[in-house]
Amino acid sequence: MLHYRYFSNRPHISDTWYEKEVFVRLKQLIDLPVGQAMPVPNAAFAVIGFDRATWHFEQFAGIAGTITRLNNSRTQPRLRFDLQYVNWKKKRQPLLRHTFTFRLDSTYFERTRKDYKGQYDDLRLALKEPAKVKSLDLVTYAIQYEKRNGRDSGPDTLYSRLGELYNLDSLSLHLSDLKSLPEGIGKLKRLKKLDLGYNDLTEFPVVLYQLDSLQELNLECNQLDSIPKAVRQMKSLRRLNLNDNHLLEYPAAVNGLTGLRELHLGNANLSVVPASIGRLQHLEKLGLRGFWNSKRRNQLENLDALLALPQLRSLDLRGGLADSVRLPEPIYQLHKLEELNVEWNSLDSTAIDLRRLPKLRKLER
Repeated sequence: MLHYRYFSNRPHISDTWYEKEVFVRLKQLIDLPVGQAMPVPNAAFAVIGFDRATWHFEQFAGIAGTITRLNNSRTQPRLRFDLQYVNWKKKRQPLLRHTFTFRLDSTYFERTRKDYKGQYDDLRLALKEPAKVKSLDLVTYAIQYEKRNGRDSGPDTLYSRLGELYNLDSLSLHLSDLKSLPEGIGKLKRLKKLDLGYNDLTEFPVVLYQLDSLQELNLECNQLDSIPKAVRQMKSLRRLNLNDNHLLEYPAAVNGLTGLRELHLGNANLSVVPASIGRLQHLEKLGLRGFWNSKRRNQLENLDALLALPQLRSLDLRGGLADSVRLPEPIYQLHKLEELNVEWNSLDSTAIDLRRLPKLRKLER
């Protein structure tokens, strides 16, 4: 993989900074003969490019032109690029016209080997020393993989080997473009924390029932429209985030998770908190936020059921209340409440009677 990167923080190019990247992926360097201008696109190699302004990146369309190898060196190949792309106006624009020397090093992993103290963010390196891996965060890895291979590439095929990381207790597959979970996830018997946020899951992954040690599960921003009753098998689960899925009503199945301490149901199409939530007797933190631009925005009118949660200490109602200028009366009766967030509502925040919330130490309004 040959990688060219241009970075600029010049004013007026973007809000903060601008970055351009071009990746050339080939199986063998010999696929680029010396002195011959190889046309792009080409069956012998792939060329992908991205431009990125601040945190948003887009793939360059219609990359064409030539790449010419200028020397015989296997460790420092010198290449001349003359590439163009098709812009949003359907006009061809220059992308890269320059000559570069790439320094290749087959001993990279050996030279950079160090003690990561169990915390890894590179799947390839983690698979080389599986016994040492305690935590694996693949957010950046997944983004870089997509940039190198294109938006339609799907997740890295190496994900199928995640089950080899038998000592893993924390795994983040955030933003990994997953439509289902990789094979082998069920083998991670020591896993306590799993982040599956911002993927494309349409069904609750039943393989999660095999993770007997799992305590924290993040499923926010997927496409789940229901939660199966069998979720009650996850007896160790203490924290569950279901924000911003496609739920049409309160997922009653979560009431079977009687050990839950923390539950997030933002934008879950709720107008009432059902009385059945009272089965969650150990619940300490509840998130019921609602964003104005969500079709499933929570618009809560009745919070009486919260009185059945004796351990509730933190309540997030950002944007989640139906039109009301006064704080709902049941909140004043939550005698252990320490944190309350009522931002982005139509409340008259000056009318909140703090004397009736003696344990409250943090109020966001």
